[in-house]
Amino acid sequence: MSTAFGAQFNGGRELPPVASILMQSLRSVGYSTATALADLVDNSIAAQARTIRINIVKVPTPYLAVIDDGCGMDKVTLISAMRFGSRDPRDHRDVTDLGRFGLGLKTAALSQCRRLTVASLKDSQLSIARWDLDECDRLGTWWLQYPQQQSVPSELIERLNEQGHGTAVILEELDRLDAAGGDRAVLDAGDHLALVFHRFISGEFSEPVSILLNERPLPVIDPFLQQHARGQILHDETVMVDGHPIRMSPFVLPFPSRLGQADLDRAGGRESLKTGHGFYIYRGGRLVVPGGWFRIVPADDFVRLARIQIDVPIELDHLWKVDIRKAVAEPPRALRPHLKRIVGEVATRSRKVYTHRGLPANNTEQVPLWKRFDMRDEGAAWRINREHPVVQSIMSNTSLRGTEAVLKLLEENLPIHDIHIHTANDQPIAEASIPSEPELEQMARQIVDAFAGDREVANRILQRLPITEPFNRNPEAARQIAERLLA
Repeated sequence: MSTAFGAQFNGGRELPPVASILMQSLRSVGYSTATALADLVDNSIAAQARTIRINIVKVPTPYLAVIDDGCGMDKVTLISAMRFGSRDPRDHRDVTDLGRFGLGLKTAALSQCRRLTVASLKDSQLSIARWDLDECDRLGTWWLQYPQQQSVPSELIERLNEQGHGTAVILEELDRLDAAGGDRAVLDAGDHLALVFHRFISGEFSEPVSILLNERPLPVIDPFLQQHARGQILHDETVMVDGHPIRMSPFVLPFPSRLGQADLDRAGGRESLKTGHGFYIYRGGRLVVPGGWFRIVPADDFVRLARIQIDVPIELDHLWKVDIRKAVAEPPRALRPHLKRIVGEVATRSRKVYTHRGLPANNTEQVPLWKRFDMRDEGAAWRINREHPVVQSIMSNTSLRGTEAVLKLLEENLPIHDIHIHTANDQPIAEASIPSEPELEQMARQIVDAFAGDREVANRILQRLPITEPFNRNPEAARQIAERLLA
């Protein structure tokens, strides 16, 4: 027996969802224009596309299209792909399959529009299917249309025919997209797409994937600046979870003032340096989480240069709680101790880049000009090192009282807050100049003359000259000067 609500059985009844209501609800799962486009690109990459075009057209009829040169779909496959919930998330998937719930194509597209058309060419056969929300509302059912070729923009059909295979996903009636800013929102999504798919664009896995936004290729991004001479690449670690490997690769970026504009662009821009630190979670090579520490370490300014690449197999989606949009993930409990351990090391390295900036990396013993003192109120103060040989030489040749007053004046008026605000915004800092050898020798002779009455002290200072500021900025010259003055 059946009713308007579906078939009835002893003890229950079939109760399918109301098509128009559920479709409207699925439009509001939280996609932005950028995350919606990323979900559509996922399908193209899963179809082994090597060129993916994202075009927004304003006239004569506005539409947004994602066209790829992937393998394409026959009619049966296309109809299956247009079904809501077409795949069980528990099913085994190929490592190149970036889908999960069988909802991405439909929910991502319809989050931005009211009419979704997919045209696909495979084996010289063109198949077309369409969801039209207004038509589903009118009929009160899940009505999938098979439109004629003439209803698809001719330039898209021509592109597919030129390629000989591929798929065009066409968004029309762009009500949500227009509300989000229209073509501006699409163009602004370029930075997000370049970051999310940077490993595919760079060709890390196979032949590079070219993604064009209104015919302009997205740039190659590397959030870890792996090729920069001053960056640090720590050892990879692999942890097994439920029988599947999770690879963790830590990086420490160079100090921001060491980066030129090309480096900043490659890292994703100056803003990325301020906010993009933390874990980068990749699923099948596709970026899901671009930074953040999962409450494992406080996100203080000194860990800004630390970034950890985490490669997650798609078989562990359920443990990472990957959502429909593939924009949220949470590390499983079994992995958190390993993340905490690896964070400790990379965070320490990042802090050292800030606190020991400008000092040779292979020297742990230094004679600094400034020294930090921790105060009782958990604050800190920086004082000029009275034991520094240059300072001692000045104090030995001038009034101790007058020199001490000048040093205190400098210490108490050090613009710490201005410096903090400047560095917190990752603004460039002028590099300290490297003194010339004659300048260093003149300074060294001044020190030796100041301790003329105690040659043992003078010799000890000369022996430590290469690790004494500012001589440590040119340690080879400092060694040669010390040898000449010790002779």
